[in-house]
Amino acid sequence: MHSILLVDDEKIELETLTSYVPWESMGIQVVGTARNGREALELTQQLDPDIILTDVRMPIMDGLEFVKRAKQVRKRVKIVFLSGHDEFQYIKAALAVEASGYLLKPIDMEELRHLMEKVKQKCEEAKRTERSEEMAKEKLLRNLLMEETPDRRVELVQKLLQLDSITSPPFRGPYKTACLVIGRPRRNDGSAADTRMPDPLERSIGEAVHKRLHALGYIGELIDWEYRTFAGVFPDSLFDGEREIWQQLQKLIEADFPVSLTIGLSRTSDKLEEAYPLFKEARSAAEQAFYFGNGALLSAEDVHQPSTEEVEVEEHRAALCRTIVHQRSEETEQEVNLFIHKLREKHVHPHLARSAAVRLITAVEQHFSGAINELQVGPFSSEWEIMSHCQTLDDIGEHVLHVCHSLIMALSEKDKDRHQHITRHIQDIIDRSYHKPLTVEDIAKDVYLSPNYIRTIYKEKTGRTILEVLTETRMQRATALLADKSLKIHEIAGLVGYENVSYFCSIFQKTTGMTPNHYRKQIY
Repeated sequence: MHSILLVDDEKIELETLTSYVPWESMGIQVVGTARNGREALELTQQLDPDIILTDVRMPIMDGLEFVKRAKQVRKRVKIVFLSGHDEFQYIKAALAVEASGYLLKPIDMEELRHLMEKVKQKCEEAKRTERSEEMAKEKLLRNLLMEETPDRRVELVQKLLQLDSITSPPFRGPYKTACLVIGRPRRNDGSAADTRMPDPLERSIGEAVHKRLHALGYIGELIDWEYRTFAGVFPDSLFDGEREIWQQLQKLIEADFPVSLTIGLSRTSDKLEEAYPLFKEARSAAEQAFYFGNGALLSAEDVHQPSTEEVEVEEHRAALCRTIVHQRSEETEQEVNLFIHKLREKHVHPHLARSAAVRLITAVEQHFSGAINELQVGPFSSEWEIMSHCQTLDDIGEHVLHVCHSLIMALSEKDKDRHQHITRHIQDIIDRSYHKPLTVEDIAKDVYLSPNYIRTIYKEKTGRTILEVLTETRMQRATALLADKSLKIHEIAGLVGYENVSYFCSIFQKTTGMTPNHYRKQIY
């Protein structure tokens, strides 16, 4: 359905247009009305209508002046003039601003229908042209940000500047590049989850970034770059006022989603041909979040050369083993913090920092493997896989501390009813990780026990299987998500841990007696 803004200074005429014209039967929705050109111009910027039907003669700002300005802010909008004056100068003026039609009062309904069909066709043509140009612009910009060869960059810039939409900053004037990185979803305790972000969540965040930047008044280009990453080119003027707009964006995104938003900024240049090295700067700045933490706002000046010196872990291993054997959780956390502080202070290269953490964890686990019979020391490659998901030193510290606390719990529960503790741990994992494609094998790895063993003890303690409880948790969350009608069924399936939509629908119907769509219609 197309949208229309109605503009007329006569109250009765405006009410008649709004209430008595069967717009919906024409495939058109009235999104706003205005009594003069100034008010209409504000609504044009806010509502972005496809069509504007406006009177010619109005107080404050007449229709012709309004349309000239409206075309400057919404180039693709289609204009239809309305007037009781059948005079040549008005028709001539209307044609001068590329009007799509002209109607005389009183309106003939058949004439209006016929004209609106033509205008809608022009809207569709304009949208196709706009989409095509946007795709061309995004492709050229992506290639420009990736292109190492200077001569090739000159060619790409020339092609960019030939596009109709390239009429303003950042393509004509000083600019910066930005690299925006979405941090992994946080758990309920605020820590980063060691999982890939569900695609629906990533898409929702990406759309929100675009929408929030637009609402904050940005002028620039932002494109999806790769998983969790966006590339942007913005006019330098956007960075005035201590970069408040970026800090506002971070707060808005982090308030709406369980993620962080790291932003890296480059230096300023007035040459588009330098976009490639500038974006490298922005990416390098964003990568400094490894040291500063996710959610940082970083610039090229924050980039420092990482240390390639090998990190010795024996001292930290010995200290951790002492605190763990005495089950001193606070002292253990202090020792882990000292280890991470050392890596941060020396600005150790991320690969070497992860390597040091893996060696430390492996050494500590091996130290206690004999004392705790149930402890299963994971393979070296498994720890490396976990570390590869750690985006920051804080994430690394969280994982090291998690391993240490697991050892402390294992020791403290050795002479107690360990089965009850493990059952609670399994329930905690289900509650915080139901949205992943979670399996009993995954849970078993997290509690350092075999799958068959945890199946048995969980059933003994609860009277139910792990799969039954996991399915129940997912279905409860799915029924809640169905209230949000903007979410599609396949998106809800992904958000509660099902990769196969058909399987999700089958389980949902088996649980509730209804399909997800039927449930949504009946309940909500």
